[in-house]
Amino acid sequence: MRYSHFVHDSTLDAMWREHFSGKPTLFASAPGRVNLIGEHTDYNEGFVFPAAIDRRTNALLRTTAGSFRVLSNQAGPSAQFFPGETVKGRNWARYAAACAKRLQDHTGETPPALEGVLNSHIPSGSGLSSSAALDLCFLTAWNELCRYGFTPKQLALMAAEADNLYVGVQSGIMDQMASALGEEGKALFIDTRSQEYWAHSLPPGIDIAILDTRKPRALAASAYNDRVRECKQAVDAIVLHDPAVKSLRDVTLDQVESAEMNEVVRKRARHVVSENARAIAFRDALESSNLPALGRLARESHESLRNDYEVSCRELDAMARAAWNAPGCVAARMTGAGFGGCCVALVVSDLYLEFEASVRASYGMYGYREPALFRTSAAQGGLAIILGNHSQELSSE
Repeated sequence: MRYSHFVHDSTLDAMWREHFSGKPTLFASAPGRVNLIGEHTDYNEGFVFPAAIDRRTNALLRTTAGSFRVLSNQAGPSAQFFPGETVKGRNWARYAAACAKRLQDHTGETPPALEGVLNSHIPSGSGLSSSAALDLCFLTAWNELCRYGFTPKQLALMAAEADNLYVGVQSGIMDQMASALGEEGKALFIDTRSQEYWAHSLPPGIDIAILDTRKPRALAASAYNDRVRECKQAVDAIVLHDPAVKSLRDVTLDQVESAEMNEVVRKRARHVVSENARAIAFRDALESSNLPALGRLARESHESLRNDYEVSCRELDAMARAAWNAPGCVAARMTGAGFGGCCVALVVSDLYLEFEASVRASYGMYGYREPALFRTSAAQGGLAIILGNHSQELSSE
């Protein structure tokens, strides 16, 4: 069975032929994700509602007796390392090395080094979680090659641990769970405290649109860490009055308003608490196909991220306004860490072309960088396929 039965990537085939002789033994793939609602709630043990998307990171791989050596079509060659080592610096291989080290922690075995080629269709730096897709691409590959038997959920949690412990990213579990557990045509409502999740079908005749401002998210990393710290400060203030509180997941808006804290911290907490409520309401509206409610909740989410959490920017605000006023728009908001990156919109499929034309025209009036707009769909999570004797030649389609 050829891997192209699942995901066709002719660029990947050509890269293999150019850089390697012989055959790959495995095809691995993992999707990016977009979060429909529930932003900056995951590291507060709250609710999130992402969907894996049909933009993926794909790899052709085989084990090697040498060091890890994979060539990325977008980011160039990996730093070479032996599994069990960490990679310092900014080379993208630090994610693969972190995953290998976390596998070693869990299994007591050192996974084999890999060589091969990598091709990503996920725009880097736009908030669609290309890093989580990279993690899951390699974790699913090692899981299949070594017959570890980890479930997709276990791989997702391992990826988050790898990023936290060995890459130094203070992330929650949303990105990795979406990339590992995505289902075609469905979004995942995730309780990040219990790590339970439920797949919910998207309304028929509705597309997911990605509206990428293409503004680099230069401030996102440092601001993300600031928000994590501010949320902890809010919890510390509320715990003085209610020792049962463990995170902002446990807090009410009345507690936020009555506790003693500075106004910046209060605003951060107000966003998280109200966003958790919006995520639950969004799930209910999705189940009942209440499209007006989806639109209202998404707009309230954007406004809260702009005013209380202060992670939006002029470009994201302009893009959201352009979407709200475009034909066929059901719901739209900024998505991701903020300070650039993307908005997400739910759009009536039959009106998508009119929607996109209207958004381009409206957003273009501001004179910002040319955006990248595309429609996508909810997609399957990470997968790995042993090629072996079932693939006598690479796909030539």
